[in-house]
Amino acid sequence: MEQQYLDKAAEHPVLGPHYFVARDVVDKFMAQFEPGPFDQIIKKAADDLYLSLHERLENFLLSDVESNLQGTLWRQIDESVKALLSGEKWALERYALGSKYESEKIREAVAKHIPKELQDARVADLETEIARLREDLEWHRR
Repeated sequence: MEQQYLDKAAEHPVLGPHYFVARDVVDKFMAQFEPGPFDQIIKKAADDLYLSLHERLENFLLSDVESNLQGTLWRQIDESVKALLSGEKWALERYALGSKYESEKIREAVAKHIPKELQDARVADLETEIARLREDLEWHRR
């Protein structure tokens, strides 16, 4: 054990000479490492992480906006078609009974395209409803 470590240990008896030897060994070892290389490694890792997160977030947000826009347009068109086919007043007045939007062509197409199958299906719907109403009426009579 070198004298310098014994002297330091005398000033700090709780630590002992081995503490100071170990500290000098570590100081000499760490002196060869400069902060520069770590800065470059950390900067590259941060930049790579930033680019990856940016790309993923951008793709996610754009995909989300695209999906929401498509869904909104689809629902609006679907609701308009359902409104027209179900005979909602605003849809009939706007498209089939109006004077704009080539209403005469729409009226002609609707009249042409009511197939027998659709008429038969409607009659079947009405017959099912009549049967249900008769059953309800009989039940209420009892």
